[in-house]
Amino acid sequence: MDFSFKKGVLLRFILFSISTYALLILIFAYLYYSTKSIGFTPYSRSFDTVVDFKKAIYFSIVTFHTIGFGDIHPVTDPGRLIVMIQSTISLFFTAIFSGFLVYFVIKRPSDLFSTRHLYVRYRNDCYWLSIRLGNKGRTIIDLKSRFEAWTIENNSRVRAFQVQREVPDLERILYYDINLDDVKNHKLKDVLHKAMFKELRLHMKFSVIGNDIRTGEQVAFAKYYDSSDLRFGKTFLNVYSWDANGHRKDFQWKNFERIEEMDVHLQEKFKTV
Repeated sequence: MDFSFKKGVLLRFILFSISTYALLILIFAYLYYSTKSIGFTPYSRSFDTVVDFKKAIYFSIVTFHTIGFGDIHPVTDPGRLIVMIQSTISLFFTAIFSGFLVYFVIKRPSDLFSTRHLYVRYRNDCYWLSIRLGNKGRTIIDLKSRFEAWTIENNSRVRAFQVQREVPDLERILYYDINLDDVKNHKLKDVLHKAMFKELRLHMKFSVIGNDIRTGEQVAFAKYYDSSDLRFGKTFLNVYSWDANGHRKDFQWKNFERIEEMDVHLQEKFKTV
């Protein structure tokens, strides 16, 4: 399993857990030491030997892990109470630490992302509303998508357009395009016109859901846009190239958002159609 993308999260979690563990050990060591509630057993030391703070830390660690060597033991009722409290806390701490560690190792990170802007592109003699979706993790299969657009009128949400469809498996890059010259999408084209002329404030949401190809884990992603996120464009710049064996190489994710400019006359044509 590839842990490279989880390294930061795992390190922060482990450091936090170690810090919490050390703090608990020191707190209970101080309680044992300050209350003078623990002492040596007769066979290990003289019964009246004083337990110093280092030995209190040792006893706190042994108690936390419920080892119980028996060389030091509680000699007062408060000491026995503190032992019971620390042992109970240790059980919950161990269970929570183990559960979260497994969760962080197995769970897929948030490695899906989309372009910051929505692009009106011109290709194949048609205008398209386009979003580019990227994936830095494992391939996602059985992918379903939804795009919806709405306005707010009289403090109510009014749907302007919605489409749901299956899309190809997402390996690294996916282009999500809606043909605005298709008759069934003319309503979307109309509200885009009005949004560009600031006649209305258009809100949009693009979402996808699928399954991790290796683990079967369900993966979901959603991105919200509004009128200010609309841009004109032509062709997205390549993020990678292909080698002779048909494998992707030379990834340049910095090109993910970059796109060629659309000719001005095509922009004007879209606004006036």
